[in-house]
Amino acid sequence: MRVNNANGMANTIARCQTFARRNLTAPTLVRNALPQVCTLCMASAGDALLCVACAEDMPRVIAACPRCALPSPLALTCGRCLARPPAHEATIAAWRYAFPADRLLHAFKYDGRLALAEPLAIALADAVLQRNGPLPDRLIALPLAPSRQRARGFNHAQEIARRVAQRTSVPLVAAMRRVRDSRPQAGLALAARTSNVRNAFVATARLDGLAVAIVDDVMTTGATLSAAATAARAAGARRVEAWVVARTLPPTSRSRSNLSRAGDPLSADDATKAR
Repeated sequence: MRVNNANGMANTIARCQTFARRNLTAPTLVRNALPQVCTLCMASAGDALLCVACAEDMPRVIAACPRCALPSPLALTCGRCLARPPAHEATIAAWRYAFPADRLLHAFKYDGRLALAEPLAIALADAVLQRNGPLPDRLIALPLAPSRQRARGFNHAQEIARRVAQRTSVPLVAAMRRVRDSRPQAGLALAARTSNVRNAFVATARLDGLAVAIVDDVMTTGATLSAAATAARAAGARRVEAWVVARTLPPTSRSRSNLSRAGDPLSADDATKAR
């Protein structure tokens, strides 16, 4: 009888441990146990990192070209994409790269605030699901060069992509690697950016007949994601999309939207370090 009771208790404990591993990650436990304040305005945020007001006030992408996510009247394909189509068929961007989205992305990517991957991924996944279109067969996180990942300690695209995969139920696969550690894209002209990342990626698995989405944090000119899309197509992908948290606008548009406000608890460094 004692043996049966002991076995029953052991089975119960094992089931509880399995449930905890599947449903309660360490960050979730902490957020549930302690009240949170909004990363941006310091107001009460429940168990989230952004309060409802700030989440709703983010600079969203509206009326954009479906291929490159830049502003386009009536959300039609823009003239540039008609004349020179990128290697990816579509781009989904949750936000414009403007205040305060730029502060969140900068703190996440360069200050190592990994917890911010969650609200970034939530915004991207929501933008994807709101499209009400067919989902791809696979997600691929844009790979970093090994030396850059060692220096940073993590791949920011991977952190976002795995959370997006959970929210969209699209499998995340390791099917690409970066084979050339090119110089940073910031400060380069469009033509230089394109040549800088040409042949920088190779697929490490066949993607025959699959629709894939490549996930990254920010799209600036699109040169890096286009190079990755070219590698996916070379591996047999039938359709490639680019999914990014934020899209950098042309300077004329950005100057109208890049406003700042006092009391921002994040870094005040506004330098755009996106690809």
